[in-house]
Amino acid sequence: MKTNNSSDNILVISVILGGILLMIVMPLLLPVLPVGHLKGFGPIGAAFGGIANPIAQIVGFVLLYIALRERMQANTVKNHKEIQQRGLKHLHELYTLLENNMNSFSYERKVGKNKTSVKAIHGRKAIRCFIDDIEDMNIDLHNSELLLQKDGVREILSILRIAEHILDKIDNADIEEDDKAFYRNIMKHELTFSIFPYTDLDESANLKLELCEDCEEFHGKYPPLIFDKLQRLKQHFLKNQEI
Repeated sequence: MKTNNSSDNILVISVILGGILLMIVMPLLLPVLPVGHLKGFGPIGAAFGGIANPIAQIVGFVLLYIALRERMQANTVKNHKEIQQRGLKHLHELYTLLENNMNSFSYERKVGKNKTSVKAIHGRKAIRCFIDDIEDMNIDLHNSELLLQKDGVREILSILRIAEHILDKIDNADIEEDDKAFYRNIMKHELTFSIFPYTDLDESANLKLELCEDCEEFHGKYPPLIFDKLQRLKQHFLKNQEI
């Protein structure tokens, strides 16, 4: 863009200087021209005007063309910035929706020695506690139909769908790469400290979840229905680390 502007400036200056030079030089050259040739143009003033006017018009056309092109480029830049601002606004709204869903998650946990008391928990801690306790709810972790009847499971799946939509939006949004990196990092932070397994808190430790005896997969207390979606979300982060 800067190179084009510099070339345009040089062109404009060259045309203007050339036009001014011709308008100054032509009157000086007129007296040395053959008188018979001058008679064909009428008076010297008319001859000068007939020569200078086309030159001035050419200069005007060049300036008009440059001005129109600059205007079009300015409009293009403005439209692109508006598109970027809309993209950032949509991302912010989706992230706010994700936060609200996490904060509104509630779970009544049985506490005490005999598990007779109930304590209401909210937000990210409630999600963690729900996942920790889901294995003790007498539900087959591999039975997706029964799992979907649990309110907590449906809410967590809704949160994961929103998160996946946000990550897809980040990848396809027409925004600056720094803005994409910011939202990816903040999404990774939110998911790691609220829903992702504890093994993801320290990837260098190479920790693994418990092996499931039924399916022989390392998904620990996570139902495969939820665990598989978590793995797909992790692929978003791994993919962008490789780029």
